[in-house]
Amino acid sequence: MKSKKVLALLLALIMCLAIVSACKGNSADSAGSPNTSAPSTSGGGSETSSPSSPSDSGGSSAGSGTGSESTGSEVIFYTECTFEESWWDPAQFMGINDANLAPMIYENLVELQTDGTVGPQLAESWEISTDGLTYTFNLRKGVQWHKGYGEFTSADVKFTLERHDDPAVTSVNAANLNTLNIMSIECPDDYTVVIKLKEIDVDLLFRFAMFYGMIVSKEHNDRDGNDSLNKDPIGTGQFIFDGGTLGIKTEAVRNTEWWGNFTGNIDRVISTFIADTNVIHAAFDNGELDSMGLYDRDLMHDYDAKGFEVRSLPLLQLLYIGVNMHAAPFDDPKVREALFCAIDVDYYLDNLFYGMEEPAGSYVPPSCKYALRDYFKFEYNPEKAKQLLADAGYPNGCPMVMWSANDALGQPPAIIAQDQLSRAGFTIDMQNVEFGVFIEQVRNGTAPMWILYNDSSTTGDNTIIRYTSEYYPGNNWCGVTDPEYDANVAAAMSAKTEQEKTDNFHAAQRRLMDLQVLFPVATNSMARVLQKNITGWKTYGDSGFRLQTVTKS
Repeated sequence: MKSKKVLALLLALIMCLAIVSACKGNSADSAGSPNTSAPSTSGGGSETSSPSSPSDSGGSSAGSGTGSESTGSEVIFYTECTFEESWWDPAQFMGINDANLAPMIYENLVELQTDGTVGPQLAESWEISTDGLTYTFNLRKGVQWHKGYGEFTSADVKFTLERHDDPAVTSVNAANLNTLNIMSIECPDDYTVVIKLKEIDVDLLFRFAMFYGMIVSKEHNDRDGNDSLNKDPIGTGQFIFDGGTLGIKTEAVRNTEWWGNFTGNIDRVISTFIADTNVIHAAFDNGELDSMGLYDRDLMHDYDAKGFEVRSLPLLQLLYIGVNMHAAPFDDPKVREALFCAIDVDYYLDNLFYGMEEPAGSYVPPSCKYALRDYFKFEYNPEKAKQLLADAGYPNGCPMVMWSANDALGQPPAIIAQDQLSRAGFTIDMQNVEFGVFIEQVRNGTAPMWILYNDSSTTGDNTIIRYTSEYYPGNNWCGVTDPEYDANVAAAMSAKTEQEKTDNFHAAQRRLMDLQVLFPVATNSMARVLQKNITGWKTYGDSGFRLQTVTKS
């Protein structure tokens, strides 16, 4: 067993390497394989940069990040971006922060609340027909597009949704919006949109609230062309794009004509690409950044002890231990039960995550829409595990092969698992291999056991769907070919109400947990640290970056 000090050092490296996983995320609502590789902090290989000074319109140097004023009276908020932005078109976004300031520039018809419900944004209200096939949105009046592109109307909503199916746009989010299920979009007047569906979609409002539902300007496209969004993104949000270079630096200024309630005092925000986390930490310590994302658990404790505000931001990610129920010895239910008695979650929480994570209630992250949050309760009992192995015909120890990626992300939890399983009567043959080899083994069904961090979509349904029989071998790494599980998932996918879908997805999760093929160890999070002169920071349901409530003193 490695010491706590070694685990602390490994964890620091893990969290540095995980930085892109949080920024990029998975494309939601697909049944693809999980994002399990060790994320890079290099932001695509560009040279490391430090916070650059604002443009001519922006005043002070980055070194004055903790000051309340720059040249004149403009209050500037400095932050970092750890990945190279490649586009400003929501049709190309793969995550909420694909363009770091996008949630402040663009807006949606509806907004995801922190409690998981959907509230109004550009649509003040909406009605759903009794058959669930027609949605009528009543739009907010008087909302203006940035930079003189006119008033936001129903034509912009229709244009935004339909452009995802335009081959020239090459949208990666048509499936996320389920545009093929839209029969028609009607605009009886400038402030009413009527969307008729072919089949019931109980997640339609949720889809419209996500990053791929951001509304863009028809007039901007008509006047300046399809590529204009990537040069000069036009939205209706609290801040207006004010220059910058994709992958280097972005600036935005306060929208004084915004329809909402702007309670903070930030006039300008400058987001600078910095690939090296050590440079980020140094810039924050020197007062050159007003906030920074943080993954190192030790540093989180340090900043908290020094009086900085440290906001935890849960990722849609869990640490899992999985087995293939078709592969020996895990084709025996007693061996699977023994494994579930061998894992000490508290040790992971205390020594790998330093008390900053929680046990998972199911194999879907608790912040996902369809997560079953409180079902799975671990039982650490190595003596019971030994007895179960003896009952299964392994009185002198059960040989097994455990696969993990040989990177800094996969090794620390694998080391802990190896030690715990050995104490419970398993004889471990560790296969620490290059990530590509690892993926090949688990996808082909030749890995009897594996350990990794795994991402889910915002609804969590992609994770639930992947364990149905049709995805084995392939995305169904656990080899689950269970008729009851398949039936639960099928019923959820054809549900006519949100509650019906929730009930069936919960039943599916209970069934998979009872099969004991996927052990969810713990949640995984990042944090945002704020300078001491920053107040009013709020979190949002989509985890997007916004500043309309923030005050810099």
